Amino acid sequence: MITENLPQYELLDSGLGRKLEIISGIKVNRPSPQAIWKPRLSNNDWGLASSNCIRTKDGGGKWEHKREPSSDLTIPFVIDEKKLQFKLKFTSFGHCGVFFEQIPVWIWLYDQVKKQKEKLGRAPKVINLFGYTGCASLVMAAAGAEVFHVDSSKGVLDWGKESLALSKIDAKSVRWVQEDAQEFLRHSFKKNFVYDGILADPPSWGHGVKKELWEFEKHISLLIESMNAVLNKENSFLFLSCHTHGVQPEALKNLIFDKRWKTIHVGELGVKHQNDARILPAGIFSAAVS
Repeated sequence: MITENLPQYELLDSGLGRKLEIISGIKVNRPSPQAIWKPRLSNNDWGLASSNCIRTKDGGGKWEHKREPSSDLTIPFVIDEKKLQFKLKFTSFGHCGVFFEQIPVWIWLYDQVKKQKEKLGRAPKVINLFGYTGCASLVMAAAGAEVFHVDSSKGVLDWGKESLALSKIDAKSVRWVQEDAQEFLRHSFKKNFVYDGILADPPSWGHGVKKELWEFEKHISLLIESMNAVLNKENSFLFLSCHTHGVQPEALKNLIFDKRWKTIHVGELGVKHQNDARILPAGIFSAAVS
């Protein structure tokens, strides 16, 4: 799944642990640990970046802006003539609220929701676990889903609501849930709730609302079991992505393997450079449909 084109976004170059991009008209230089090769553009080209993210020794970071970015920056995403708007903000970790390698994932999710809606004759109920700022949630809502967006951070939930309003999507189509992912699934199982699709994009490590510790290698197997327990057994889909060093695509396939799935696809996520054929790796995925 490779991102190649998006209005207001370009991957210009990468190398030496950095990437050079244009995001909504702003030339950005920020960390990219996967970029272990040498850059192709000159130091002068890289020096034209107006926003630079600098990592700090404590694992955090800070932005240095030659010109302070506007507070109303957005990235448009158009699908089926529906124009969504995702709010941009530059965070200390070098993020901006949109992970551009996810664009092919959004298209896949949109198609799955439409198929589910046609088969079920109603709005599919779907979950977005570790949902961050909600780009995928808005895409699924635009396709006709009832979305449960789950994240432990109130800040990113509020951020997602801003994008929802900008995209002019029915506010009732997305429920913003501040909760630990595993706890949300446990509660759903206890209440006999059933869902028609799940997207999970877990971090390598993190903390839940009550400081619950999350480590991908230790906890992902239990999370998959909990997801399977609340999924519609006859008509459903599951998309799992991973950004944890050392985990291979076949490992994700083994994780989600279940007799209910008619198809399971695995592969890599990446972004193509604007002016050459190089792909910047951005994780792996497994996608299943019953």
